[in-house]
Amino acid sequence: MSSAPPPVPPWWALRFEALASLDPALVGGVDDRADAEVSLVENLLDLGGPARVIDVGCGGGRHAVLLAERGHDVTGIDLSPRLLRVARERWDSRNPGKRGPHWMPGDMRWLPTCGPADAALLLDGAFGLFDDDADHARVLQGIAERLRPGGKLVLQVPNPYHWSGRPRAQHFAPGTLAEGVDVIRTHRFDAERGRIEEKMVCFKEGVRHEPPASSLRAFTPPEVVTLLAEAGFSEVELSGTEGWAVPEEALPLHPTDSVWFWIRAST
Repeated sequence: MSSAPPPVPPWWALRFEALASLDPALVGGVDDRADAEVSLVENLLDLGGPARVIDVGCGGGRHAVLLAERGHDVTGIDLSPRLLRVARERWDSRNPGKRGPHWMPGDMRWLPTCGPADAALLLDGAFGLFDDDADHARVLQGIAERLRPGGKLVLQVPNPYHWSGRPRAQHFAPGTLAEGVDVIRTHRFDAERGRIEEKMVCFKEGVRHEPPASSLRAFTPPEVVTLLAEAGFSEVELSGTEGWAVPEEALPLHPTDSVWFWIRAST
């Protein structure tokens, strides 16, 4: 009797492994934009001093590293061992010999034991990966269980009202996203599934690379609020952006100009 074929890894496991192996900068760098996003996170959380923070889906650590450098006790969780290695190397290169974030492998649907924390983060498209919304609900419930009473979550999600009418193709010359890598990135909105699909084609040293496409669920504000309430969160506040710029503080949500929703919720 022949054995069943092994399950195919999900797109996010394959995509980010492929990008990180091509060049770690392609999964996002510890750069000025990340620094601006961390400043916004601190503003939204209003913690009043160093705090225990869980960065769920931390990727290459672009936010976790900066939060730890600002004095917070950070735990970064990601499914990918390669990305966690990138995050650890980034910390060590910037802060040799210093104690840094705790890096923990784990699927965000079944978070490893950690906490209780003062705050948790879901940034950079970490929320919306799954085909079944029950998995998204499970993520939020797991985070709520790891926050102290009164703990806060900051969630960044794409605005479907913006993305649905703006298919786009962008070219990034070598040095823009990663040294020596030419990148073509395209986006389209799948209205039937409510998902933003992104494809990347990369050229490095004359060789073409095409990692698996991403497919990110784009929730409307009522859908996100309902998921958060059912997971045990309250005092949900939504803010937006002016185009792609990272705001310095919470801005009113614009129906179509806000590329992202920034959401703060409390347990």
